[in-house]
Amino acid sequence: MKLISFFLTLLSVSLLFAQEETYSIEYENHKIGVFNPEKDIYHNLLIPKQEHITGYFREEMARGILQKVKNKEIKIYDERKRELSIDSVINQIIVFEQQHFNHTLKKEEVLDFIIPFVSAYDFEEAVRYDYRNLSIEKTVLSYCPYLVRYKGFEEDNHDTVQMPLFRIFFSKNDVVKDKKDVKTETLPLLEIPDTVRSLLTLKYPVKMPFTFSVFEQVKNKKKDVLHSDGSPFKTMQEIDDLFVLVNTVFVYDEDTGKETSTTVYSDILPEDIEALRIGETWTFNPNTLEIIKKVEYFLPLMPSSYDAFRTLDLRILNSVKR
Repeated sequence: MKLISFFLTLLSVSLLFAQEETYSIEYENHKIGVFNPEKDIYHNLLIPKQEHITGYFREEMARGILQKVKNKEIKIYDERKRELSIDSVINQIIVFEQQHFNHTLKKEEVLDFIIPFVSAYDFEEAVRYDYRNLSIEKTVLSYCPYLVRYKGFEEDNHDTVQMPLFRIFFSKNDVVKDKKDVKTETLPLLEIPDTVRSLLTLKYPVKMPFTFSVFEQVKNKKKDVLHSDGSPFKTMQEIDDLFVLVNTVFVYDEDTGKETSTTVYSDILPEDIEALRIGETWTFNPNTLEIIKKVEYFLPLMPSSYDAFRTLDLRILNSVKR
């Protein structure tokens, strides 16, 4: 009897280790700015469009959100999930404009006035990291549009004031149905072709299984990859070289009084990757106000002494099929 129990226990442990986790779903918040003031103010077309949503798409999305909220077809909330009235939001905007810009707005013109300035969003997201195929999938659970006003814009300094407007959650109770005073129609989806970049900081339990899989699949040529700018690698050796840090160290020789340089090589390890730069495209549903994100690619990032992060010069295309 004891022998049977022992084998049953051994079998259970073996099955436990055999069932290796292949993905993790994490719930995270990300604030993303989608407004490029230099392009909008100075009409400089050289600004890379992948950094921000261009004016037409940005304003169409804001217009759709504000129209639905104005018609009271969807419920809005504050950060503590207390329901808000659109009148209270309008009053806050009037105070905001008067306080920061000495600009007096009439109540009926507020929502139309702010459309060009709705230019940042705080997202609550469920992010699915798949370790097996190196894919990332995002589901937006709620978001908060921000009113962003620029007092000044310089190359090294963006002087802004911002105001969170309201938060929209997606559940059956948040869409107000059968409103007799509102004529509803089914509107086409707004496909936004611009690529928006966001940052995901990796942490437990995602960090090590995901970064280990990046190294294992890329180094063993199991995954097709590109340079961070999207250009192809010319040789396989270029990929191998990405995982080696090359530094020049200067050594002072006391006997000769001269300083000599030497090259030091060190391997980059999976734990050195601390974040991902995500390239994503959005689809806006003007009927439900949902923002659907499709991750196109991601770039592994390492900490840097000069900036927050530096890229590994590796673009990994997302493999989620929709």
